[in-house]
Amino acid sequence: MIYEDGDIQAIWSEIFSKDEYRAEIAGIADEYPQRKSLVVDYSDINGYSVEFAMFLVDNPDKCLEIARKAAVSLIPSISRPGDKVNVRIVGLPRDSKVDIRNLRADHLGKLVAVEGLARKVTTVKPRMTYALFRCARCGAEQWVEQPGNLLREPMMCSNPDGTCNRQAMRFIIDEKASSYIDTQKIEVQESPEGLRGGAQPERITGYVEDDIAGEITAGNRITLNGILRTVEKPDRDKSTIFETYLDVISVEFEQHEYDEIVITEDDEREILLMSRDPYLYDNIVKSISPSLYGMEEVKGAIALQLFGGCHKQMDDGTVMRGDTHILLIGDPGVAKSQLLRYMSRLAPRGIYASGKSASAAGLTAAAVRDDFGDGRWTLEAGALVLADKGLACIDELDKMTDQDRSSLHEAMESQQISVAKAGITATLQCRCSMLAAANPKWGRFEDGETIANQIDLPPALISRFDMIFVMTDKPDKNRDTRISEHILSTHQRGQARMVPEGSTVEGVDITGIIEHTNNIKPVYSVDILRKYVAYSKRLTPVMTEDAKRIIEDSYLRIRNANNGGVSITARQLEAFIRLSEASAKMRLSNKVEDVDANRAVDLVELCMTRIAGDGSGGIDGDILFTGISTKERNKIPIIVGIMRRFGETGLTLEEIVRHAENEGLVEADVVRTLKTLSDSGEIIKDNKGQYKYVG
Repeated sequence: MIYEDGDIQAIWSEIFSKDEYRAEIAGIADEYPQRKSLVVDYSDINGYSVEFAMFLVDNPDKCLEIARKAAVSLIPSISRPGDKVNVRIVGLPRDSKVDIRNLRADHLGKLVAVEGLARKVTTVKPRMTYALFRCARCGAEQWVEQPGNLLREPMMCSNPDGTCNRQAMRFIIDEKASSYIDTQKIEVQESPEGLRGGAQPERITGYVEDDIAGEITAGNRITLNGILRTVEKPDRDKSTIFETYLDVISVEFEQHEYDEIVITEDDEREILLMSRDPYLYDNIVKSISPSLYGMEEVKGAIALQLFGGCHKQMDDGTVMRGDTHILLIGDPGVAKSQLLRYMSRLAPRGIYASGKSASAAGLTAAAVRDDFGDGRWTLEAGALVLADKGLACIDELDKMTDQDRSSLHEAMESQQISVAKAGITATLQCRCSMLAAANPKWGRFEDGETIANQIDLPPALISRFDMIFVMTDKPDKNRDTRISEHILSTHQRGQARMVPEGSTVEGVDITGIIEHTNNIKPVYSVDILRKYVAYSKRLTPVMTEDAKRIIEDSYLRIRNANNGGVSITARQLEAFIRLSEASAKMRLSNKVEDVDANRAVDLVELCMTRIAGDGSGGIDGDILFTGISTKERNKIPIIVGIMRRFGETGLTLEEIVRHAENEGLVEADVVRTLKTLSDSGEIIKDNKGQYKYVG
């Protein structure tokens, strides 16, 4: 159906006559020009006329121009050239939402909605919309509309007597009296969770103008509603290939990581039924990467990480993070990478990055040149910023350089990234959980050395992880048999699922294979599991006194077990709290009870015992937090004392060992302690093989 201008004018007048829009227009009239946008919900237009709503999508320029005039006519205080009221359409229907990679020539000139991440945002700059010119000869004033980026001057003088038109004219622009609006250029990238494996995220440029300019920052998840337009490539020769950009009408911000997940009443009934299942925890664990055999403790911890603890803001403004960080350290071939990739697909806003190919700028933020033409620098959000309110999976953490790895410290603890690059000082949010994987120092765990000594990561980084899991690959006949059977069954089930329905394979029981391998099928589908997690995010469980006592008793017991050393710190205490909160949210409970506290305590104690056990049932956290165990630290004063008493001119290793034996130390203790002191620069070894104390 084709609408004439008069029909469109009448329709907008009818829509604007609704009480809510009359109140909005009255508010704009009182606060203009500080407030100049009338936000119209597409559902109101669709409710008035489905045909006109469809016509608006296909002919947005014509309809919105008339809508602006209709809105301005209702506000008598607007009379100056260039003054206007912006009519901004929000809530476009699903069929108007187009993925960036699917934008085509058919969408040119139409109203579309594009979802994605704000990857790059320029500074806000003024753009002249109406220029006031004065004739240099007679002073006659003339307003000229400026629709593009190039300044347009009048063709001739507007003086009614016409005397200036016969001579060469020059016009003087009155920059102060001219009309301006703010404009901002943004670059939006496709959301990572919607991409197929290995797909490169596409980008599109958008221009945000007037009162909504400056609201977007790098890393925001937004929906841009606008008109797709073209601009000719700035080549020397004329080209028939055009670049596209989005003329943004309105911006919708995504407030929560699970807002896009729609939970129906049927879903809610199923979710509440799941929460009453006594085997809920085990079933969720079985639903996480079921093709991988075993790893129940690791999968359980990752399940709790998916639910997460509670973010808290204290009276003084201090923010306590609720996200959990987990580190997997294991031998090659134990499926660390496969688990990380699975979780990056399962979790909303999951970002997967390999440490070998990730730089500090790629993880945090990069400073790039502004495209407005003046060469300014602007920030481009990195992987951790893009994973805001999601899960960042970083593989091969040990392969990163120390400089790149140091960028993770602030992101993990305070969940923000402070950037000072190219004259830009900014703070970006990265409120994400981190699931990282690394290999041992020598590629594979060695039996003769403690596990903590084989982790080639700085203690400052290790201490920021709530849980560290050691995944070893040691030959074990029974376990190897079960793993091989599981892997073969997984592949056999995959092959059977690829056989077309109704087909048969001679000598193979396809139905029997499917039934026999049902244990590989997840108990809960990915779809319902994500909805369950989304539903749980509505809760903020409160700790009961019983749970508080269990956590406190466990912390103090471990804390006081290692005489003279630090076995556990307050960071692990907060890990107890976050995991117990996640366990309560998993049960859809508004209370953290003893079952949640015990689950959190068991997981953290299991991790600490495996990675920092002192061999006698205790935990020596010093080796994780500082890189030096309590035993080794106690040996340092003995060796330093020997060097001070007998080593004025230097001592050989044999001489130091002979003196140390009188103090109860063996040669292995001396070698390790000398290495520690050499690394810290307190002892040097000269060309003759003698050690000298310089500390």
